[in-house]
Parts: sequence; C-alpha cells; structure tokens
Amino acid sequence: MYDLKIRQLYSSIAELPKILEFHSKMHLLCEELKYDAGLALVFQLAWHIEKLEGNINKSSENINRSIEIVKKSSFVDDYTKYFCFYSFAVENWLKNREFSSSEILEECVIYFYSNEFHHGLAMSLGILIIIYQQSQNKEESMKLIRRILSGRNLLLKMPKEIQSIIHFFVGFSHELCFNLNEAEKQLIEAMNILKPIYKKSIYSGYYLTTLSHLTATYALQGKLELALKQLKEVEGLIEEGITTKNLDSFSKKQIIHTFNLVKFYVKSRLQSFRIEQEQDLVQIISDNLNKYHSNAIFFGEFLLNSNLNKEQLIKVREMDNPSTKRIEHIINFLIDKTIQTEEQRIMKSISILKKRPREARMTYVERAFADLLAAQEYYKISRFAEIYPLLKKYENHPHKIEVLEMRVFMEAFIQVGKFKNGDPLGPALQYMAIKKCRNYGFSRLENKLLDYLDMQRRDIQSLTL
Repeated sequence: MYDLKIRQLYSSIAELPKILEFHSKMHLLCEELKYDAGLALVFQLAWHIEKLEGNINKSSENINRSIEIVKKSSFVDDYTKYFCFYSFAVENWLKNREFSSSEILEECVIYFYSNEFHHGLAMSLGILIIIYQQSQNKEESMKLIRRILSGRNLLLKMPKEIQSIIHFFVGFSHELCFNLNEAEKQLIEAMNILKPIYKKSIYSGYYLTTLSHLTATYALQGKLELALKQLKEVEGLIEEGITTKNLDSFSKKQIIHTFNLVKFYVKSRLQSFRIEQEQDLVQIISDNLNKYHSNAIFFGEFLLNSNLNKEQLIKVREMDNPSTKRIEHIINFLIDKTIQTEEQRIMKSISILKKRPREARMTYVERAFADLLAAQEYYKISRFAEIYPLLKKYENHPHKIEVLEMRVFMEAFIQVGKFKNGDPLGPALQYMAIKKCRNYGFSRLENKLLDYLDMQRRDIQSLTL
C-alpha cells in the first residue's frame, strides 16, 4: 500500500514531505518482515526520490542495491522485477548512454502494457523514443509496435492520454522509417486526443513532442504552409512553458534542436532563402549537432545548404554520434568538393556516395537521397550514360519516396537521364515535374529543373545546327 501511495505522488516535488514519510514507514516494515521484494522496491523508490532531491550519486547507489536484491532473491515477483529493471535501464541510459537499455525497456513496455500499469508504460516509451532516435533503430521500434498493437482491445480500454502516447509512439516509429503518410495519421490522432487536456495532464510534454514531430512530417511531405503554421505553434508552446514543465532538460533541448532543423529545411525550400541572412540559425544548429539527434534528411539538407567551409565540415565529421555517422558519406562528399581537379573531384565524390553505410542501416529514402546527389555529379562532367542506370531502380516505385520534394526531383532527373540516353520525351516529362513544383511551392527546385531544361534545349539546338 505504501508503494502504491508513493507512486501516486512521486511525479510532484511538492508532495516530497509526504513521499518521504511513507517511504520511511515502508522501509522499516520491509526490514522487520525481511521481505526481499519489498526492500527491492524501497531502493527502487529511493532511486527516484534521490533524483527529485538532486542527489545523483545516492540515486545510482540505490538502484544498484535494488537490482542486487532482485538478482539474488528467489522471492521477487514480476511487479517488483519490472519496476526495478525499468529504473536500472533508465539509470544506465541517463548515466552512460547505454543503448542496451532499450532491450530491458522493451520487455518492461510489454509487461506494463499487458498489466495496465499506465504510468510505467508512458515513461518506458518516453525513454525508448529517445534511444531509438539516437540509435535510429527503426527495426526494433516497428517490432515493438506490432507487439503492442496485437492487443488492440486492451489499447481501447486504456485512458485516452495513454492511448495518445501509444499513437505518438507508432507515428514516431513510422517517421523513423520515412513512412510519412502513416506517421502523419498517427501523430494527428495523438494531437487530437491531447489538445483539449494537455494543460492539466502530467503528460503535457507529449503534446509538444507530438507537434514537433508532426511539423517535421509535414515539412518532409512538402506541406510547407502547414509546416510553417505548426512551427509557430511549437514556438508558442515552448515560450508558454506548460508543455515543458514535466520535460527533463535533454528532452526539451532535443525538441528545440529538431525545431531549428525543420525551420532551416522549410526556409531553404523558399525562393526568398538567402543563406547569409540565416547565419544565426546556422550557428545555433551547428553548436547542437554533437549533443542531440538529427533526422538524416534534415541533417543532410542542412549541410548541403548552409555553406559550411572545409574546416567546419571536418569538425562535424569528427563528432562521435550516430546521427553524424549515418550521413558521413554526405559529409565526406562535401569536404571532397573543395579539392582536386573538377573531374577527379567529382568521380571521388561519387565513389564516396556509393560507399555509404550498410544498406540495412539506411532507409529507401536515404538511399535515394545519396543516388540523386551522385546523378547530379555525373551530369556536371557529362557522364550522361551513367545517370539512368543509377536511378532506374526508383522509376517504378516513386510512391516509396514519401519525401515529396525528393520524389519530384527523382521523377525529373530520371527523365534527364533517359533523355541523355536517347529518349526524346524527357524534356516534356520534366516540364510536368516543374508544374508540380509550382503547385507545391518548391521554388528553388523549380529553378533548378528549369536550368536543366535550358541546358537540354541548348544541347538540342547545337545538334541541329
């Protein structure tokens, strides 16, 4: 009973005196009864209480004592085991950034979900989201979704705010895989549930994170007006402070970093974009690249459009984090653009793009992104015959590229390659892509495609003279 009372109170530091009173009584009772499971819970709760009081070392000592009891005793039930292992995994993540913590938390999620321990479920998913972001582990994320959704009837019986967190987690996982339509649907579902209640909910932070990820999804889908509107709402919520009051400092700053990357991405799509006017934003993003997770496409586009010099790019490459390693081929591609003769440089750049990370680590969209960069390099040195063979694997599956601007560019550049390989319909089909750019507001891409069309027009004229 003491354990349950404390768990009802420990999300609020204002209740600390009452929590300490109950905890002291619980500790004395468990020692008197020589009750192993109870003592394991005493130390697990002490881990949380010491954290509330800012005693980080004592907190760590308590969870280690708790786990020691759980591992040694044969009288520890599943309730005790999973709550103690949850805290142990969180401690290892916060203290050592141990990615293996996700394996323990995945088991905890299934236990908390199946037994309707709603707060434990919400907190476990919250840490898992951060770990999956940092490790880009889309496979385990999707596997966990399938296990959760297999108990759909159980999901429908849960409180609405817990349903919203699960919808958010499902949307986030699809976003990791660049399944953007499904991500949007799930994130909107989470937003609609949380919007009327977030100011009173202890899970108010999920409303901010949901809108942040929805903004990113809109931007990648090419819904620039919606993304701009959502950016303003996210900015307003951050200033308001209600949605950040229950977020730790790392989570809050991660949201702001994602927000800044999305803002740069949206601005860089517009005709009015001038990099010299965005140097403050470039500096802020650059200062945080080593601290927080960066979406692979936003990160790559930032580097391609921010005009960082060779020294700055080398500094980014030296950052030891999963986000940087994921796009190291793009960083190397940009560094190499500053050296050697034009053709040597371009052929080395193409080689770098082809030596990207193992295919399993990359999504379909990320592979398309690298191949498009290589195709543009081939064009610069008139190696036209190699463009279409490089891109034709995407020709019959454009729907799989859910980043809309990239899909339009891919459709157009496939036609560039086909025209250069003798297909006379190429320019006409490229013009259809240009019309799409006008409809979606992709001003800079429209100009780029018009440049390619103009080059082809000059080629045709030279052949007829």
